[in-house]
Amino acid sequence: MNLPKTIFYHEDDFRQVEILPAENRERLESENKEIEDRFSGNADGKGYSDVYIRNDYEKTPLAQRQINPNDLEKIIGGIGLERIAHVLTGYGQYHRVLHNDCVAFGKNYTAVYYDFKEHIVQNIWLTNQWDMNKDALAVMLHALGMQWNLLLQDWELGVTIDLKDRNSIEQYLQTYSKE
Repeated sequence: MNLPKTIFYHEDDFRQVEILPAENRERLESENKEIEDRFSGNADGKGYSDVYIRNDYEKTPLAQRQINPNDLEKIIGGIGLERIAHVLTGYGQYHRVLHNDCVAFGKNYTAVYYDFKEHIVQNIWLTNQWDMNKDALAVMLHALGMQWNLLLQDWELGVTIDLKDRNSIEQYLQTYSKE
């Protein structure tokens, strides 16, 4: 029996590094600052003593771009990672559920994901982008920015990257190369 090729992402990584319309830039940068202000000095040695819930209601959704999955895949496919249509999410060692209408380009825990509804892309996000081919990833991200005027928001680092600016993309992708 041939089981479908699968890939897994932890539910905490859903949209931690996400692609959003450029109209959100001011709101994202404001939210980055708000998070930084709230959490600087807020750690107790084991973690943070507060939580922050992002406000997606005030943001322009990616679905507004009306991106067709086939058009998106023409760009993402250039990164050189395998297309996997069976995406699992969950937490811990054993809790896994199928993320319906979701596709990934990747392997192991390194991937670009998108989900869709009625042939319209709803979300695009990445996991472990630091292990991807940085040159191919920069080309892919820049193409997304140029095609649909998009930003990359990295919530862990608290940075917003204009995907139409190739230099900013390359600087971002070097973040973990300098260590």
